[in-house]
Amino acid sequence: MDKFLKAMHFRHACKIFDENKEIKEEDFLNILEVGRLSPSSMGMEPTRFVVINDKKLKEELRAICWDQVQLTSASKVVVLKTLISPLLPPSNYIDSMSIRRGNTKEKREAWSKVYANFLESMQNKGISLKAWTQKQAYIAASSMMNYAAYIGIDSCPIEGFDIDGVNKCLGLDTFKESVAIILTFGYRIKEQQKRYRLGLDELVEYR
Repeated sequence: MDKFLKAMHFRHACKIFDENKEIKEEDFLNILEVGRLSPSSMGMEPTRFVVINDKKLKEELRAICWDQVQLTSASKVVVLKTLISPLLPPSNYIDSMSIRRGNTKEKREAWSKVYANFLESMQNKGISLKAWTQKQAYIAASSMMNYAAYIGIDSCPIEGFDIDGVNKCLGLDTFKESVAIILTFGYRIKEQQKRYRLGLDELVEYR
């Protein structure tokens, strides 16, 4: 079987980690790098990564996250948060994203109009800016978990939490940014349970 497919079979939502096994710093930095290199819509890179090392803060987050043991048993906890207000045109952030690509003033202005029209189109369809940025965080999260599995590291994505509580716990300015998803990484302490997935014949449609 292909090595990457083996990793996909290895990957599962690990519910409890071995607290005595730590992830090597080099491996963890590679996981973060994969998140950094993940694609984002319009190339806006709205996702930011908050690595939680403080034991007390992990315990506080666990209480807010439905008392899920992953928060305190994992070797590494990463909160993925997304920018919000900086992505509203016009903004210095939007200009900086265009400037660093070496665009001329005329190209920056033209691109800004395209971007503004894109956001307006989404909002007209009922898709909020916050919902759009959260989608980008999920792309990064998937890349990070898949890479972790490829190098033999377990993970678990956590969505079950009080978002207002987590934002407050981390002291976030919710006009500027907000938590999207929390990732935990480590090594399994129990064997992986049988996985149930629909077959390709039920998932794939050819036209």
